[in-house]
Amino acid sequence: MKKSILTIIALAAITAANAQQNDQRLNKAITDAAWYKKAVKSAPSFRDFLKRRKTAVNNWLAIPTSALQPITIKAFATAEQRAGTRHVIIREHQFLNDSGYNNGGFDLGIGTPDHVIAAIAGDIIDSYATQAAIKGIAIDSLAVNVKQTGRSIGDWGIDYTIYIDSPASDAQLEELRLLAEKNSPLYQFSLQANKVETTIEYTRTPEQLEIPPTYQPGLREFIEWEIKKGEGNKKLRESGQRPDRSKFGGYAYDYPYSRKNEFTPAQSDSYLSPDGPSAFINPAAGVTVVQVRHHRVIQDHPQIFGGNDLGATAVEAHIGLLGSCFTHVAEGTAARNKIPLDTLKVSLTAELDPRAGRKGFENTPLYPTNIKMKVVVSSPRDEATIRQLVEDTEKGCPIYNLVTRAQTLTGRVKRVTASNK
Repeated sequence: MKKSILTIIALAAITAANAQQNDQRLNKAITDAAWYKKAVKSAPSFRDFLKRRKTAVNNWLAIPTSALQPITIKAFATAEQRAGTRHVIIREHQFLNDSGYNNGGFDLGIGTPDHVIAAIAGDIIDSYATQAAIKGIAIDSLAVNVKQTGRSIGDWGIDYTIYIDSPASDAQLEELRLLAEKNSPLYQFSLQANKVETTIEYTRTPEQLEIPPTYQPGLREFIEWEIKKGEGNKKLRESGQRPDRSKFGGYAYDYPYSRKNEFTPAQSDSYLSPDGPSAFINPAAGVTVVQVRHHRVIQDHPQIFGGNDLGATAVEAHIGLLGSCFTHVAEGTAARNKIPLDTLKVSLTAELDPRAGRKGFENTPLYPTNIKMKVVVSSPRDEATIRQLVEDTEKGCPIYNLVTRAQTLTGRVKRVTASNK
């Protein structure tokens, strides 16, 4: 017994010493710029990452085609009750989408339009890394900014700029750009007019809800709040005044969209837009980091594709964002038409064939196909009203139109020098 107590004390002392040492290292990193710079330089380089990616590609190609089969992607998006935020779940991964303060949200996550083009950019930059690894092109830093240049809901006009630090020639980098775009699933997906098959699961709820005493405001209250906000703003506009959003939800009309991003990646930083959608690859973990202002979301590959499965893939995220955007637009459409909702969920499936490009599957699309979307709605309104709501939402949903209409994408490569060199 005495020996056990001494062992416990000794382990506690070791744990405390390790914790103190970690605190000292953290304090050193925060206060000592030279120490931090040295630590950054000792981290795995982008060239180390490309070696690991080349090994992953070779291991993937070594898997017999006969052992592969189409994958069903599944994603779920829910309008979260009184907050109205969109909660997206993909396998064990999840993220929130939300609007900024001046659009009636709480800025708890990236807005869906920015998130989806950042996801596309993340897929493109990942394709650059893969093709560079295959071609043996050395890269020391890689990042991408992306923007939307289109002027309508159906014409996004996605334009990206790749920032690359590489000793490769201009001709090699141009070849890399063409290969990356050709082999990026989301780049090719965006060029197509894709079909989405929509079904509706409808449940009619009572006009007057009876909820137990533990009641919390739900989606119906959020829709009512949106209705009141719209009516109040309409009256102000009709009287020639600016809408005062502080009256509905506690946020001011002139409140900035959100704080700017003040954090930048160590190996691909100064040229990234602090506000607009961007993405970079963390060479140590090998993940793609999607960034919009101060929000960041990780995209990764499953282990079979050479990743660590630390986040949803870019393709999975895109499918999930379709559902997220759909629920958001449905909320606004319901509010404008004074349709109370008690439940609003979207489940999506799509097929992705990993055999695409292999012998015998040269014409198989490398992007998702057979997209199916089930909209689950409960409301006191009749089924015909809800079906019209879904139809109107399809017309007004930006990402639904992004998916179902062929888009124009443009891109270029810009040389930079990594700041940690």
